[in-house]
Amino acid sequence: MRDKRGLEVWVGLFAGVGIVALAVLAYSVGNLGSYSQKTGYSLLARFDEIGGLKERAPVTMSGVQVGRVSSIKLDSVEYRAIVELQIDPEKLPLQRVTETGEQPIKSDGSKLYIPCGAELPTDSAEYGQIAFFEECATALYDDAVATILTSGMLGEQYVGIEPGGAGITFLLPGDEIMLTQSSIALEQIIGQFLFNSAGKK
Repeated sequence: MRDKRGLEVWVGLFAGVGIVALAVLAYSVGNLGSYSQKTGYSLLARFDEIGGLKERAPVTMSGVQVGRVSSIKLDSVEYRAIVELQIDPEKLPLQRVTETGEQPIKSDGSKLYIPCGAELPTDSAEYGQIAFFEECATALYDDAVATILTSGMLGEQYVGIEPGGAGITFLLPGDEIMLTQSSIALEQIIGQFLFNSAGKK
């Protein structure tokens, strides 16, 4: 009887360790510990169709993850999906911009990058008279594009950002990325293919 009870205790301990190991594995694979909603700054994007995009989906730029989707809501006026992107400032840092929202330029015409929190340059012959905006801006221009992409053919969906560059001003934290490209549903592609095939016949 005592041996049976000891065996049951060991089986219970083994099952408990297995459950804890699975929980740790899921935690690390899902990357649930990073990009909490209290970390970083947010940007907004509106899409006509988000497909299977979910909260905590990755946000990437040039293939590098720079944040996660923190929330998805429905605009009750335009009936478009409002996606909030939580950006990691270590991956996509903020910088100082001028009062017009542009990157400051030295007197020799070269651009001046000043990280947010860094000491502002004093007026000099090199910098000239530069009036800085109170807030820091992202590295994204106002012509940045947010696109819903799919990892592989049937993989998870995520948001890819192109930073732009032809725009005049930078985006501030909380601003909206105005140019977006919605998700292309596989059902729509198949339906369009079938419709075109039927039309040819």
